[in-house]
Amino acid sequence: MADLVSTIAPLGFAGTSTYAAGLQQVLNRSVGIASLPLTSLTNGYNALSRTSAALQGLDTNFSALQIAVSSLQDAVSTKILSSSISDGSVISANIQSTAAPGVYPIEVTSLGSFSAALSKPGSSAVTDVTTQGITSAPSVTLTIGSSVTTLTPASGSLQDLVSAINTQLSGQTQATVLNVGSTAAPDYRLSLRAVKLGSDAITLTDSLGADLIYNSTAGSLATYKIDRTNVISSDSRTVTLSPGLTVTLLGQSVSGSTANVTISHDSSSLASAFSGFAQAFNSASDAIVAQRGKNAGALQGDSVLQALSGVLGQLGNYSGGSAANALANFGITVERNGHLSVDTTALSTAAAADFAGFLTTLGGSSTSGFLKTATDLIAGVENSVTGLLPTRESSIATQLTSQKAKIANQQETITQLQTNLTAQVAKADAAIALLESQVTYVKGLFASFTGYSSTSK
Repeated sequence: MADLVSTIAPLGFAGTSTYAAGLQQVLNRSVGIASLPLTSLTNGYNALSRTSAALQGLDTNFSALQIAVSSLQDAVSTKILSSSISDGSVISANIQSTAAPGVYPIEVTSLGSFSAALSKPGSSAVTDVTTQGITSAPSVTLTIGSSVTTLTPASGSLQDLVSAINTQLSGQTQATVLNVGSTAAPDYRLSLRAVKLGSDAITLTDSLGADLIYNSTAGSLATYKIDRTNVISSDSRTVTLSPGLTVTLLGQSVSGSTANVTISHDSSSLASAFSGFAQAFNSASDAIVAQRGKNAGALQGDSVLQALSGVLGQLGNYSGGSAANALANFGITVERNGHLSVDTTALSTAAAADFAGFLTTLGGSSTSGFLKTATDLIAGVENSVTGLLPTRESSIATQLTSQKAKIANQQETITQLQTNLTAQVAKADAAIALLESQVTYVKGLFASFTGYSSTSK
C-alpha cells in the first residue's frame, strides 16, 4: 500500500519590492510551521496503512488454513474408504462413510422386470398429440395392482393425459407417447410402465366403461442371494447390502457365482489433505516470521503475532491431552524452523496399523479430536464478528477513516492560513514598493535642485 503524501505546497506571490524574497521566506516558514501537525498526522496514517496491509496478509494466510481444515474434514467424511468389485457387469456400488470394511458377496438371480401396457388404437390414428386423444370421455381410471386412481386431464388430448398421469402418479407409473406407425403416417399410443419392479397389472378404462389398454404385460421382482441359499426379492434394482453400502443390479450372475464388493480403509486421501494443510500452515508461519527480526514488518512487537503463533503451536503439536492421540504418532510433526512436516509414508503405515485410532485422533469439526480443536482455534482467528484478525482489521479501518478526516481538516486549515498570509504579505509588499517608489521620486527631486545624485553629498 503506497504511503499518503502531504499535498500542501507554499504558494508564491508576485512581489515587486526589494523585500519580496524575504517576505516569501516569511510566508514559507509560517506555512511550514503550520504543516508540522499535518506531517505527524500523515505519518500516523501511513503507519496504520502498513499495519492494515500486514493484517490483511495474515488474514489471507489463516483463511487458507481454515479452508485446508475444511478439506481435511471432507476427506475424513467421504474419502477414507476404497472399494473394488469383482464383476462390474453384475453390480455397481455406492459406498458411504458409514460403511464398514469387509467383503460383501451377492449373487443376482434375476434383474426382474417392470409391468407395462400400451393403449388400443382408436377409430382413427392419433397423429397430433396436442389435439387428439384415445378417448372422448372426460376422465379415466388407472389401476396398478390394488391402487386405483381416477384422473381428469385438462383436455381430451393424448398429451394432457400423459401429463395428468405423470403428475398424479409419478411414484407408481411413468407415461410416455410411442409412435407405432411410420414417420409419414404416425399412430401415437399411450405407453405405461410401472416405476417399481413387480407383477402388478396395469389397466386403464374411461368413464364410459371402455377398456383403453391393447396389451398389458406383468413384470416381476428382482431376486438375489447373499448366503447362496436364501432368495431375497426386491421391487428395485438398487438394494442395501449393509449400512452405508448399496448396490445396483446390472446383470444376472452365473449360477452359483457371486460378485464381491471389497471395502477397505484408504489413508491416501487423508495424507493428501494433510499435505495441503501443512502447506497452508507453513505459509501462515512464514507470514508471522516476516513481521519479526531485522527486517521486521509493521506488526513487530504486536500482541497479535504472539496470539497467532500460539494457535499454530497448538495445531502443530496437537496431542489431545494424551500421547496416544498425538499427530506425531502418524508422521505429522513440527520442525525446528516452525514448519509442519508430513511424512506420508509414516502416516500411511501408522494409519494402516491403527486406522480406528487415527480416526479417533482426527475426530470431527463439530465433535472432538484434532479437527474440533483446529476448527475452534481458527474460528477464534477468522470469525467475521469475533475473530482476532477481522476485529483488529475493523478497528484499524475505523482509525484510518478518522485519521484521514483529521488530515483533510488540517489541510483545509493550512490552505486557509496560506491564503490569508499570502494576501497579507502581498499587501505588505505593495506598501513597501509604494514607499520605495516615493523614495526614488524624492531622491530624483533632490538631485534636480542640488545637482547631486546622492543625498549623502
